[in-house]
Amino acid sequence: MPNRPVADAARIGVFLAASPANLGVLLESTMTIQPSVDVFVLGPPSESSEDMDGVNWPVAPKVIRTGVGKLADFAGTPWAERLAEGEGELVALACDDRIESIRAAAVLALFMANGPDVAARLMIDPVDSWKESIDLTKYPSVGINVLLAPRAAHGPIVFRRNKLKEIGGLRPVIEPVWDWLIRVARKGERIGSTEIDLDLRSTTCRLPLLAPSRPGKESDWLLGHLHDFSPKEFGMVPDSAVSETALRAGLFLWHDYLDESHRLSQSIEGEGEDQLGDYWHALMHRREPDYSNAKYWFRQIGQQQTFRSLRKFADETLANLEDPGAGRWRDRLQPGAKWDPFAFVDLCEECAADEESELALAARRIQYFEMSLLMRMTASRMRGGDSASSIALAAKRA
Repeated sequence: MPNRPVADAARIGVFLAASPANLGVLLESTMTIQPSVDVFVLGPPSESSEDMDGVNWPVAPKVIRTGVGKLADFAGTPWAERLAEGEGELVALACDDRIESIRAAAVLALFMANGPDVAARLMIDPVDSWKESIDLTKYPSVGINVLLAPRAAHGPIVFRRNKLKEIGGLRPVIEPVWDWLIRVARKGERIGSTEIDLDLRSTTCRLPLLAPSRPGKESDWLLGHLHDFSPKEFGMVPDSAVSETALRAGLFLWHDYLDESHRLSQSIEGEGEDQLGDYWHALMHRREPDYSNAKYWFRQIGQQQTFRSLRKFADETLANLEDPGAGRWRDRLQPGAKWDPFAFVDLCEECAADEESELALAARRIQYFEMSLLMRMTASRMRGGDSASSIALAAKRA
């Protein structure tokens, strides 16, 4: 049911915004089960946490303040082991001590108890929340998206305790929640998600860099999952070995593992429908950065299905900028109303020296849109892989 995540997100938003009077009506009319939930809270006490009286709680949470500052530290403490203990079916983890976070965890627990059977439900802080974007990290329950999702951040998460016991608890890695969710998905379990409330959204820019460094050793947990990727674990059947290799190349490049991506895309040079491996090869060299080599590979692939959407998105992105050079780049990127990938290589080269400038952030947003389009197209070459496209389009229409 491709529209379900979008519908759930809208309903959760209604509950988060409800007044005390309206919440009672919503609970009575739509929620037959009002669960108890233990909420383990990270971080030092905040000003908003001092007075919890009068808060409009959808369920009655038992708040357990751990005093642990960071999620990465939490996973290696006895607190993490206690997640699987207790009598209640559900247990939540709030990443900070704000009332808004704890209340959001309670709302997620309410939907867990009254919705479809999922191993966990969490709030996603996506890479790009702009309405014109296609961000596959919003829906980690779909296809391979859980492998893409660690690019995003997350807010509160609610677990089923029996799944913590069955699959194992959080491991002491830098991103223990994403690690656990990937392990869950590889076991065939379902995950529920919704986009995070505006009040809880991070101000950190998570758009991929134009010229990234290789991730450090602290990300080896993710590198291991990428090496272990099996399409069958995610309900996907490749139509050819070339399609599977192109998808693997895309997954590594998505997370800035350029060397691994390069070896894979190079191994299928000139092969496959639309030469998707060569397209990933071109993106890899643009990010390396080896701009002349990137242009060579863009010449090999010619016009691509993504270019029409990419041209429109880039034009709308640059139109919103105050940078005086934006207008010049709008014209250069679409001569004759067609996307010019070579001009975009030039834009990336110009912006790479200062990736935080307004123009560079726009280039990073365009790059991420291109990577998302290409990932969606690459996944669609596998039976069972086109659901990512359905979800992204459903989200865009919502």
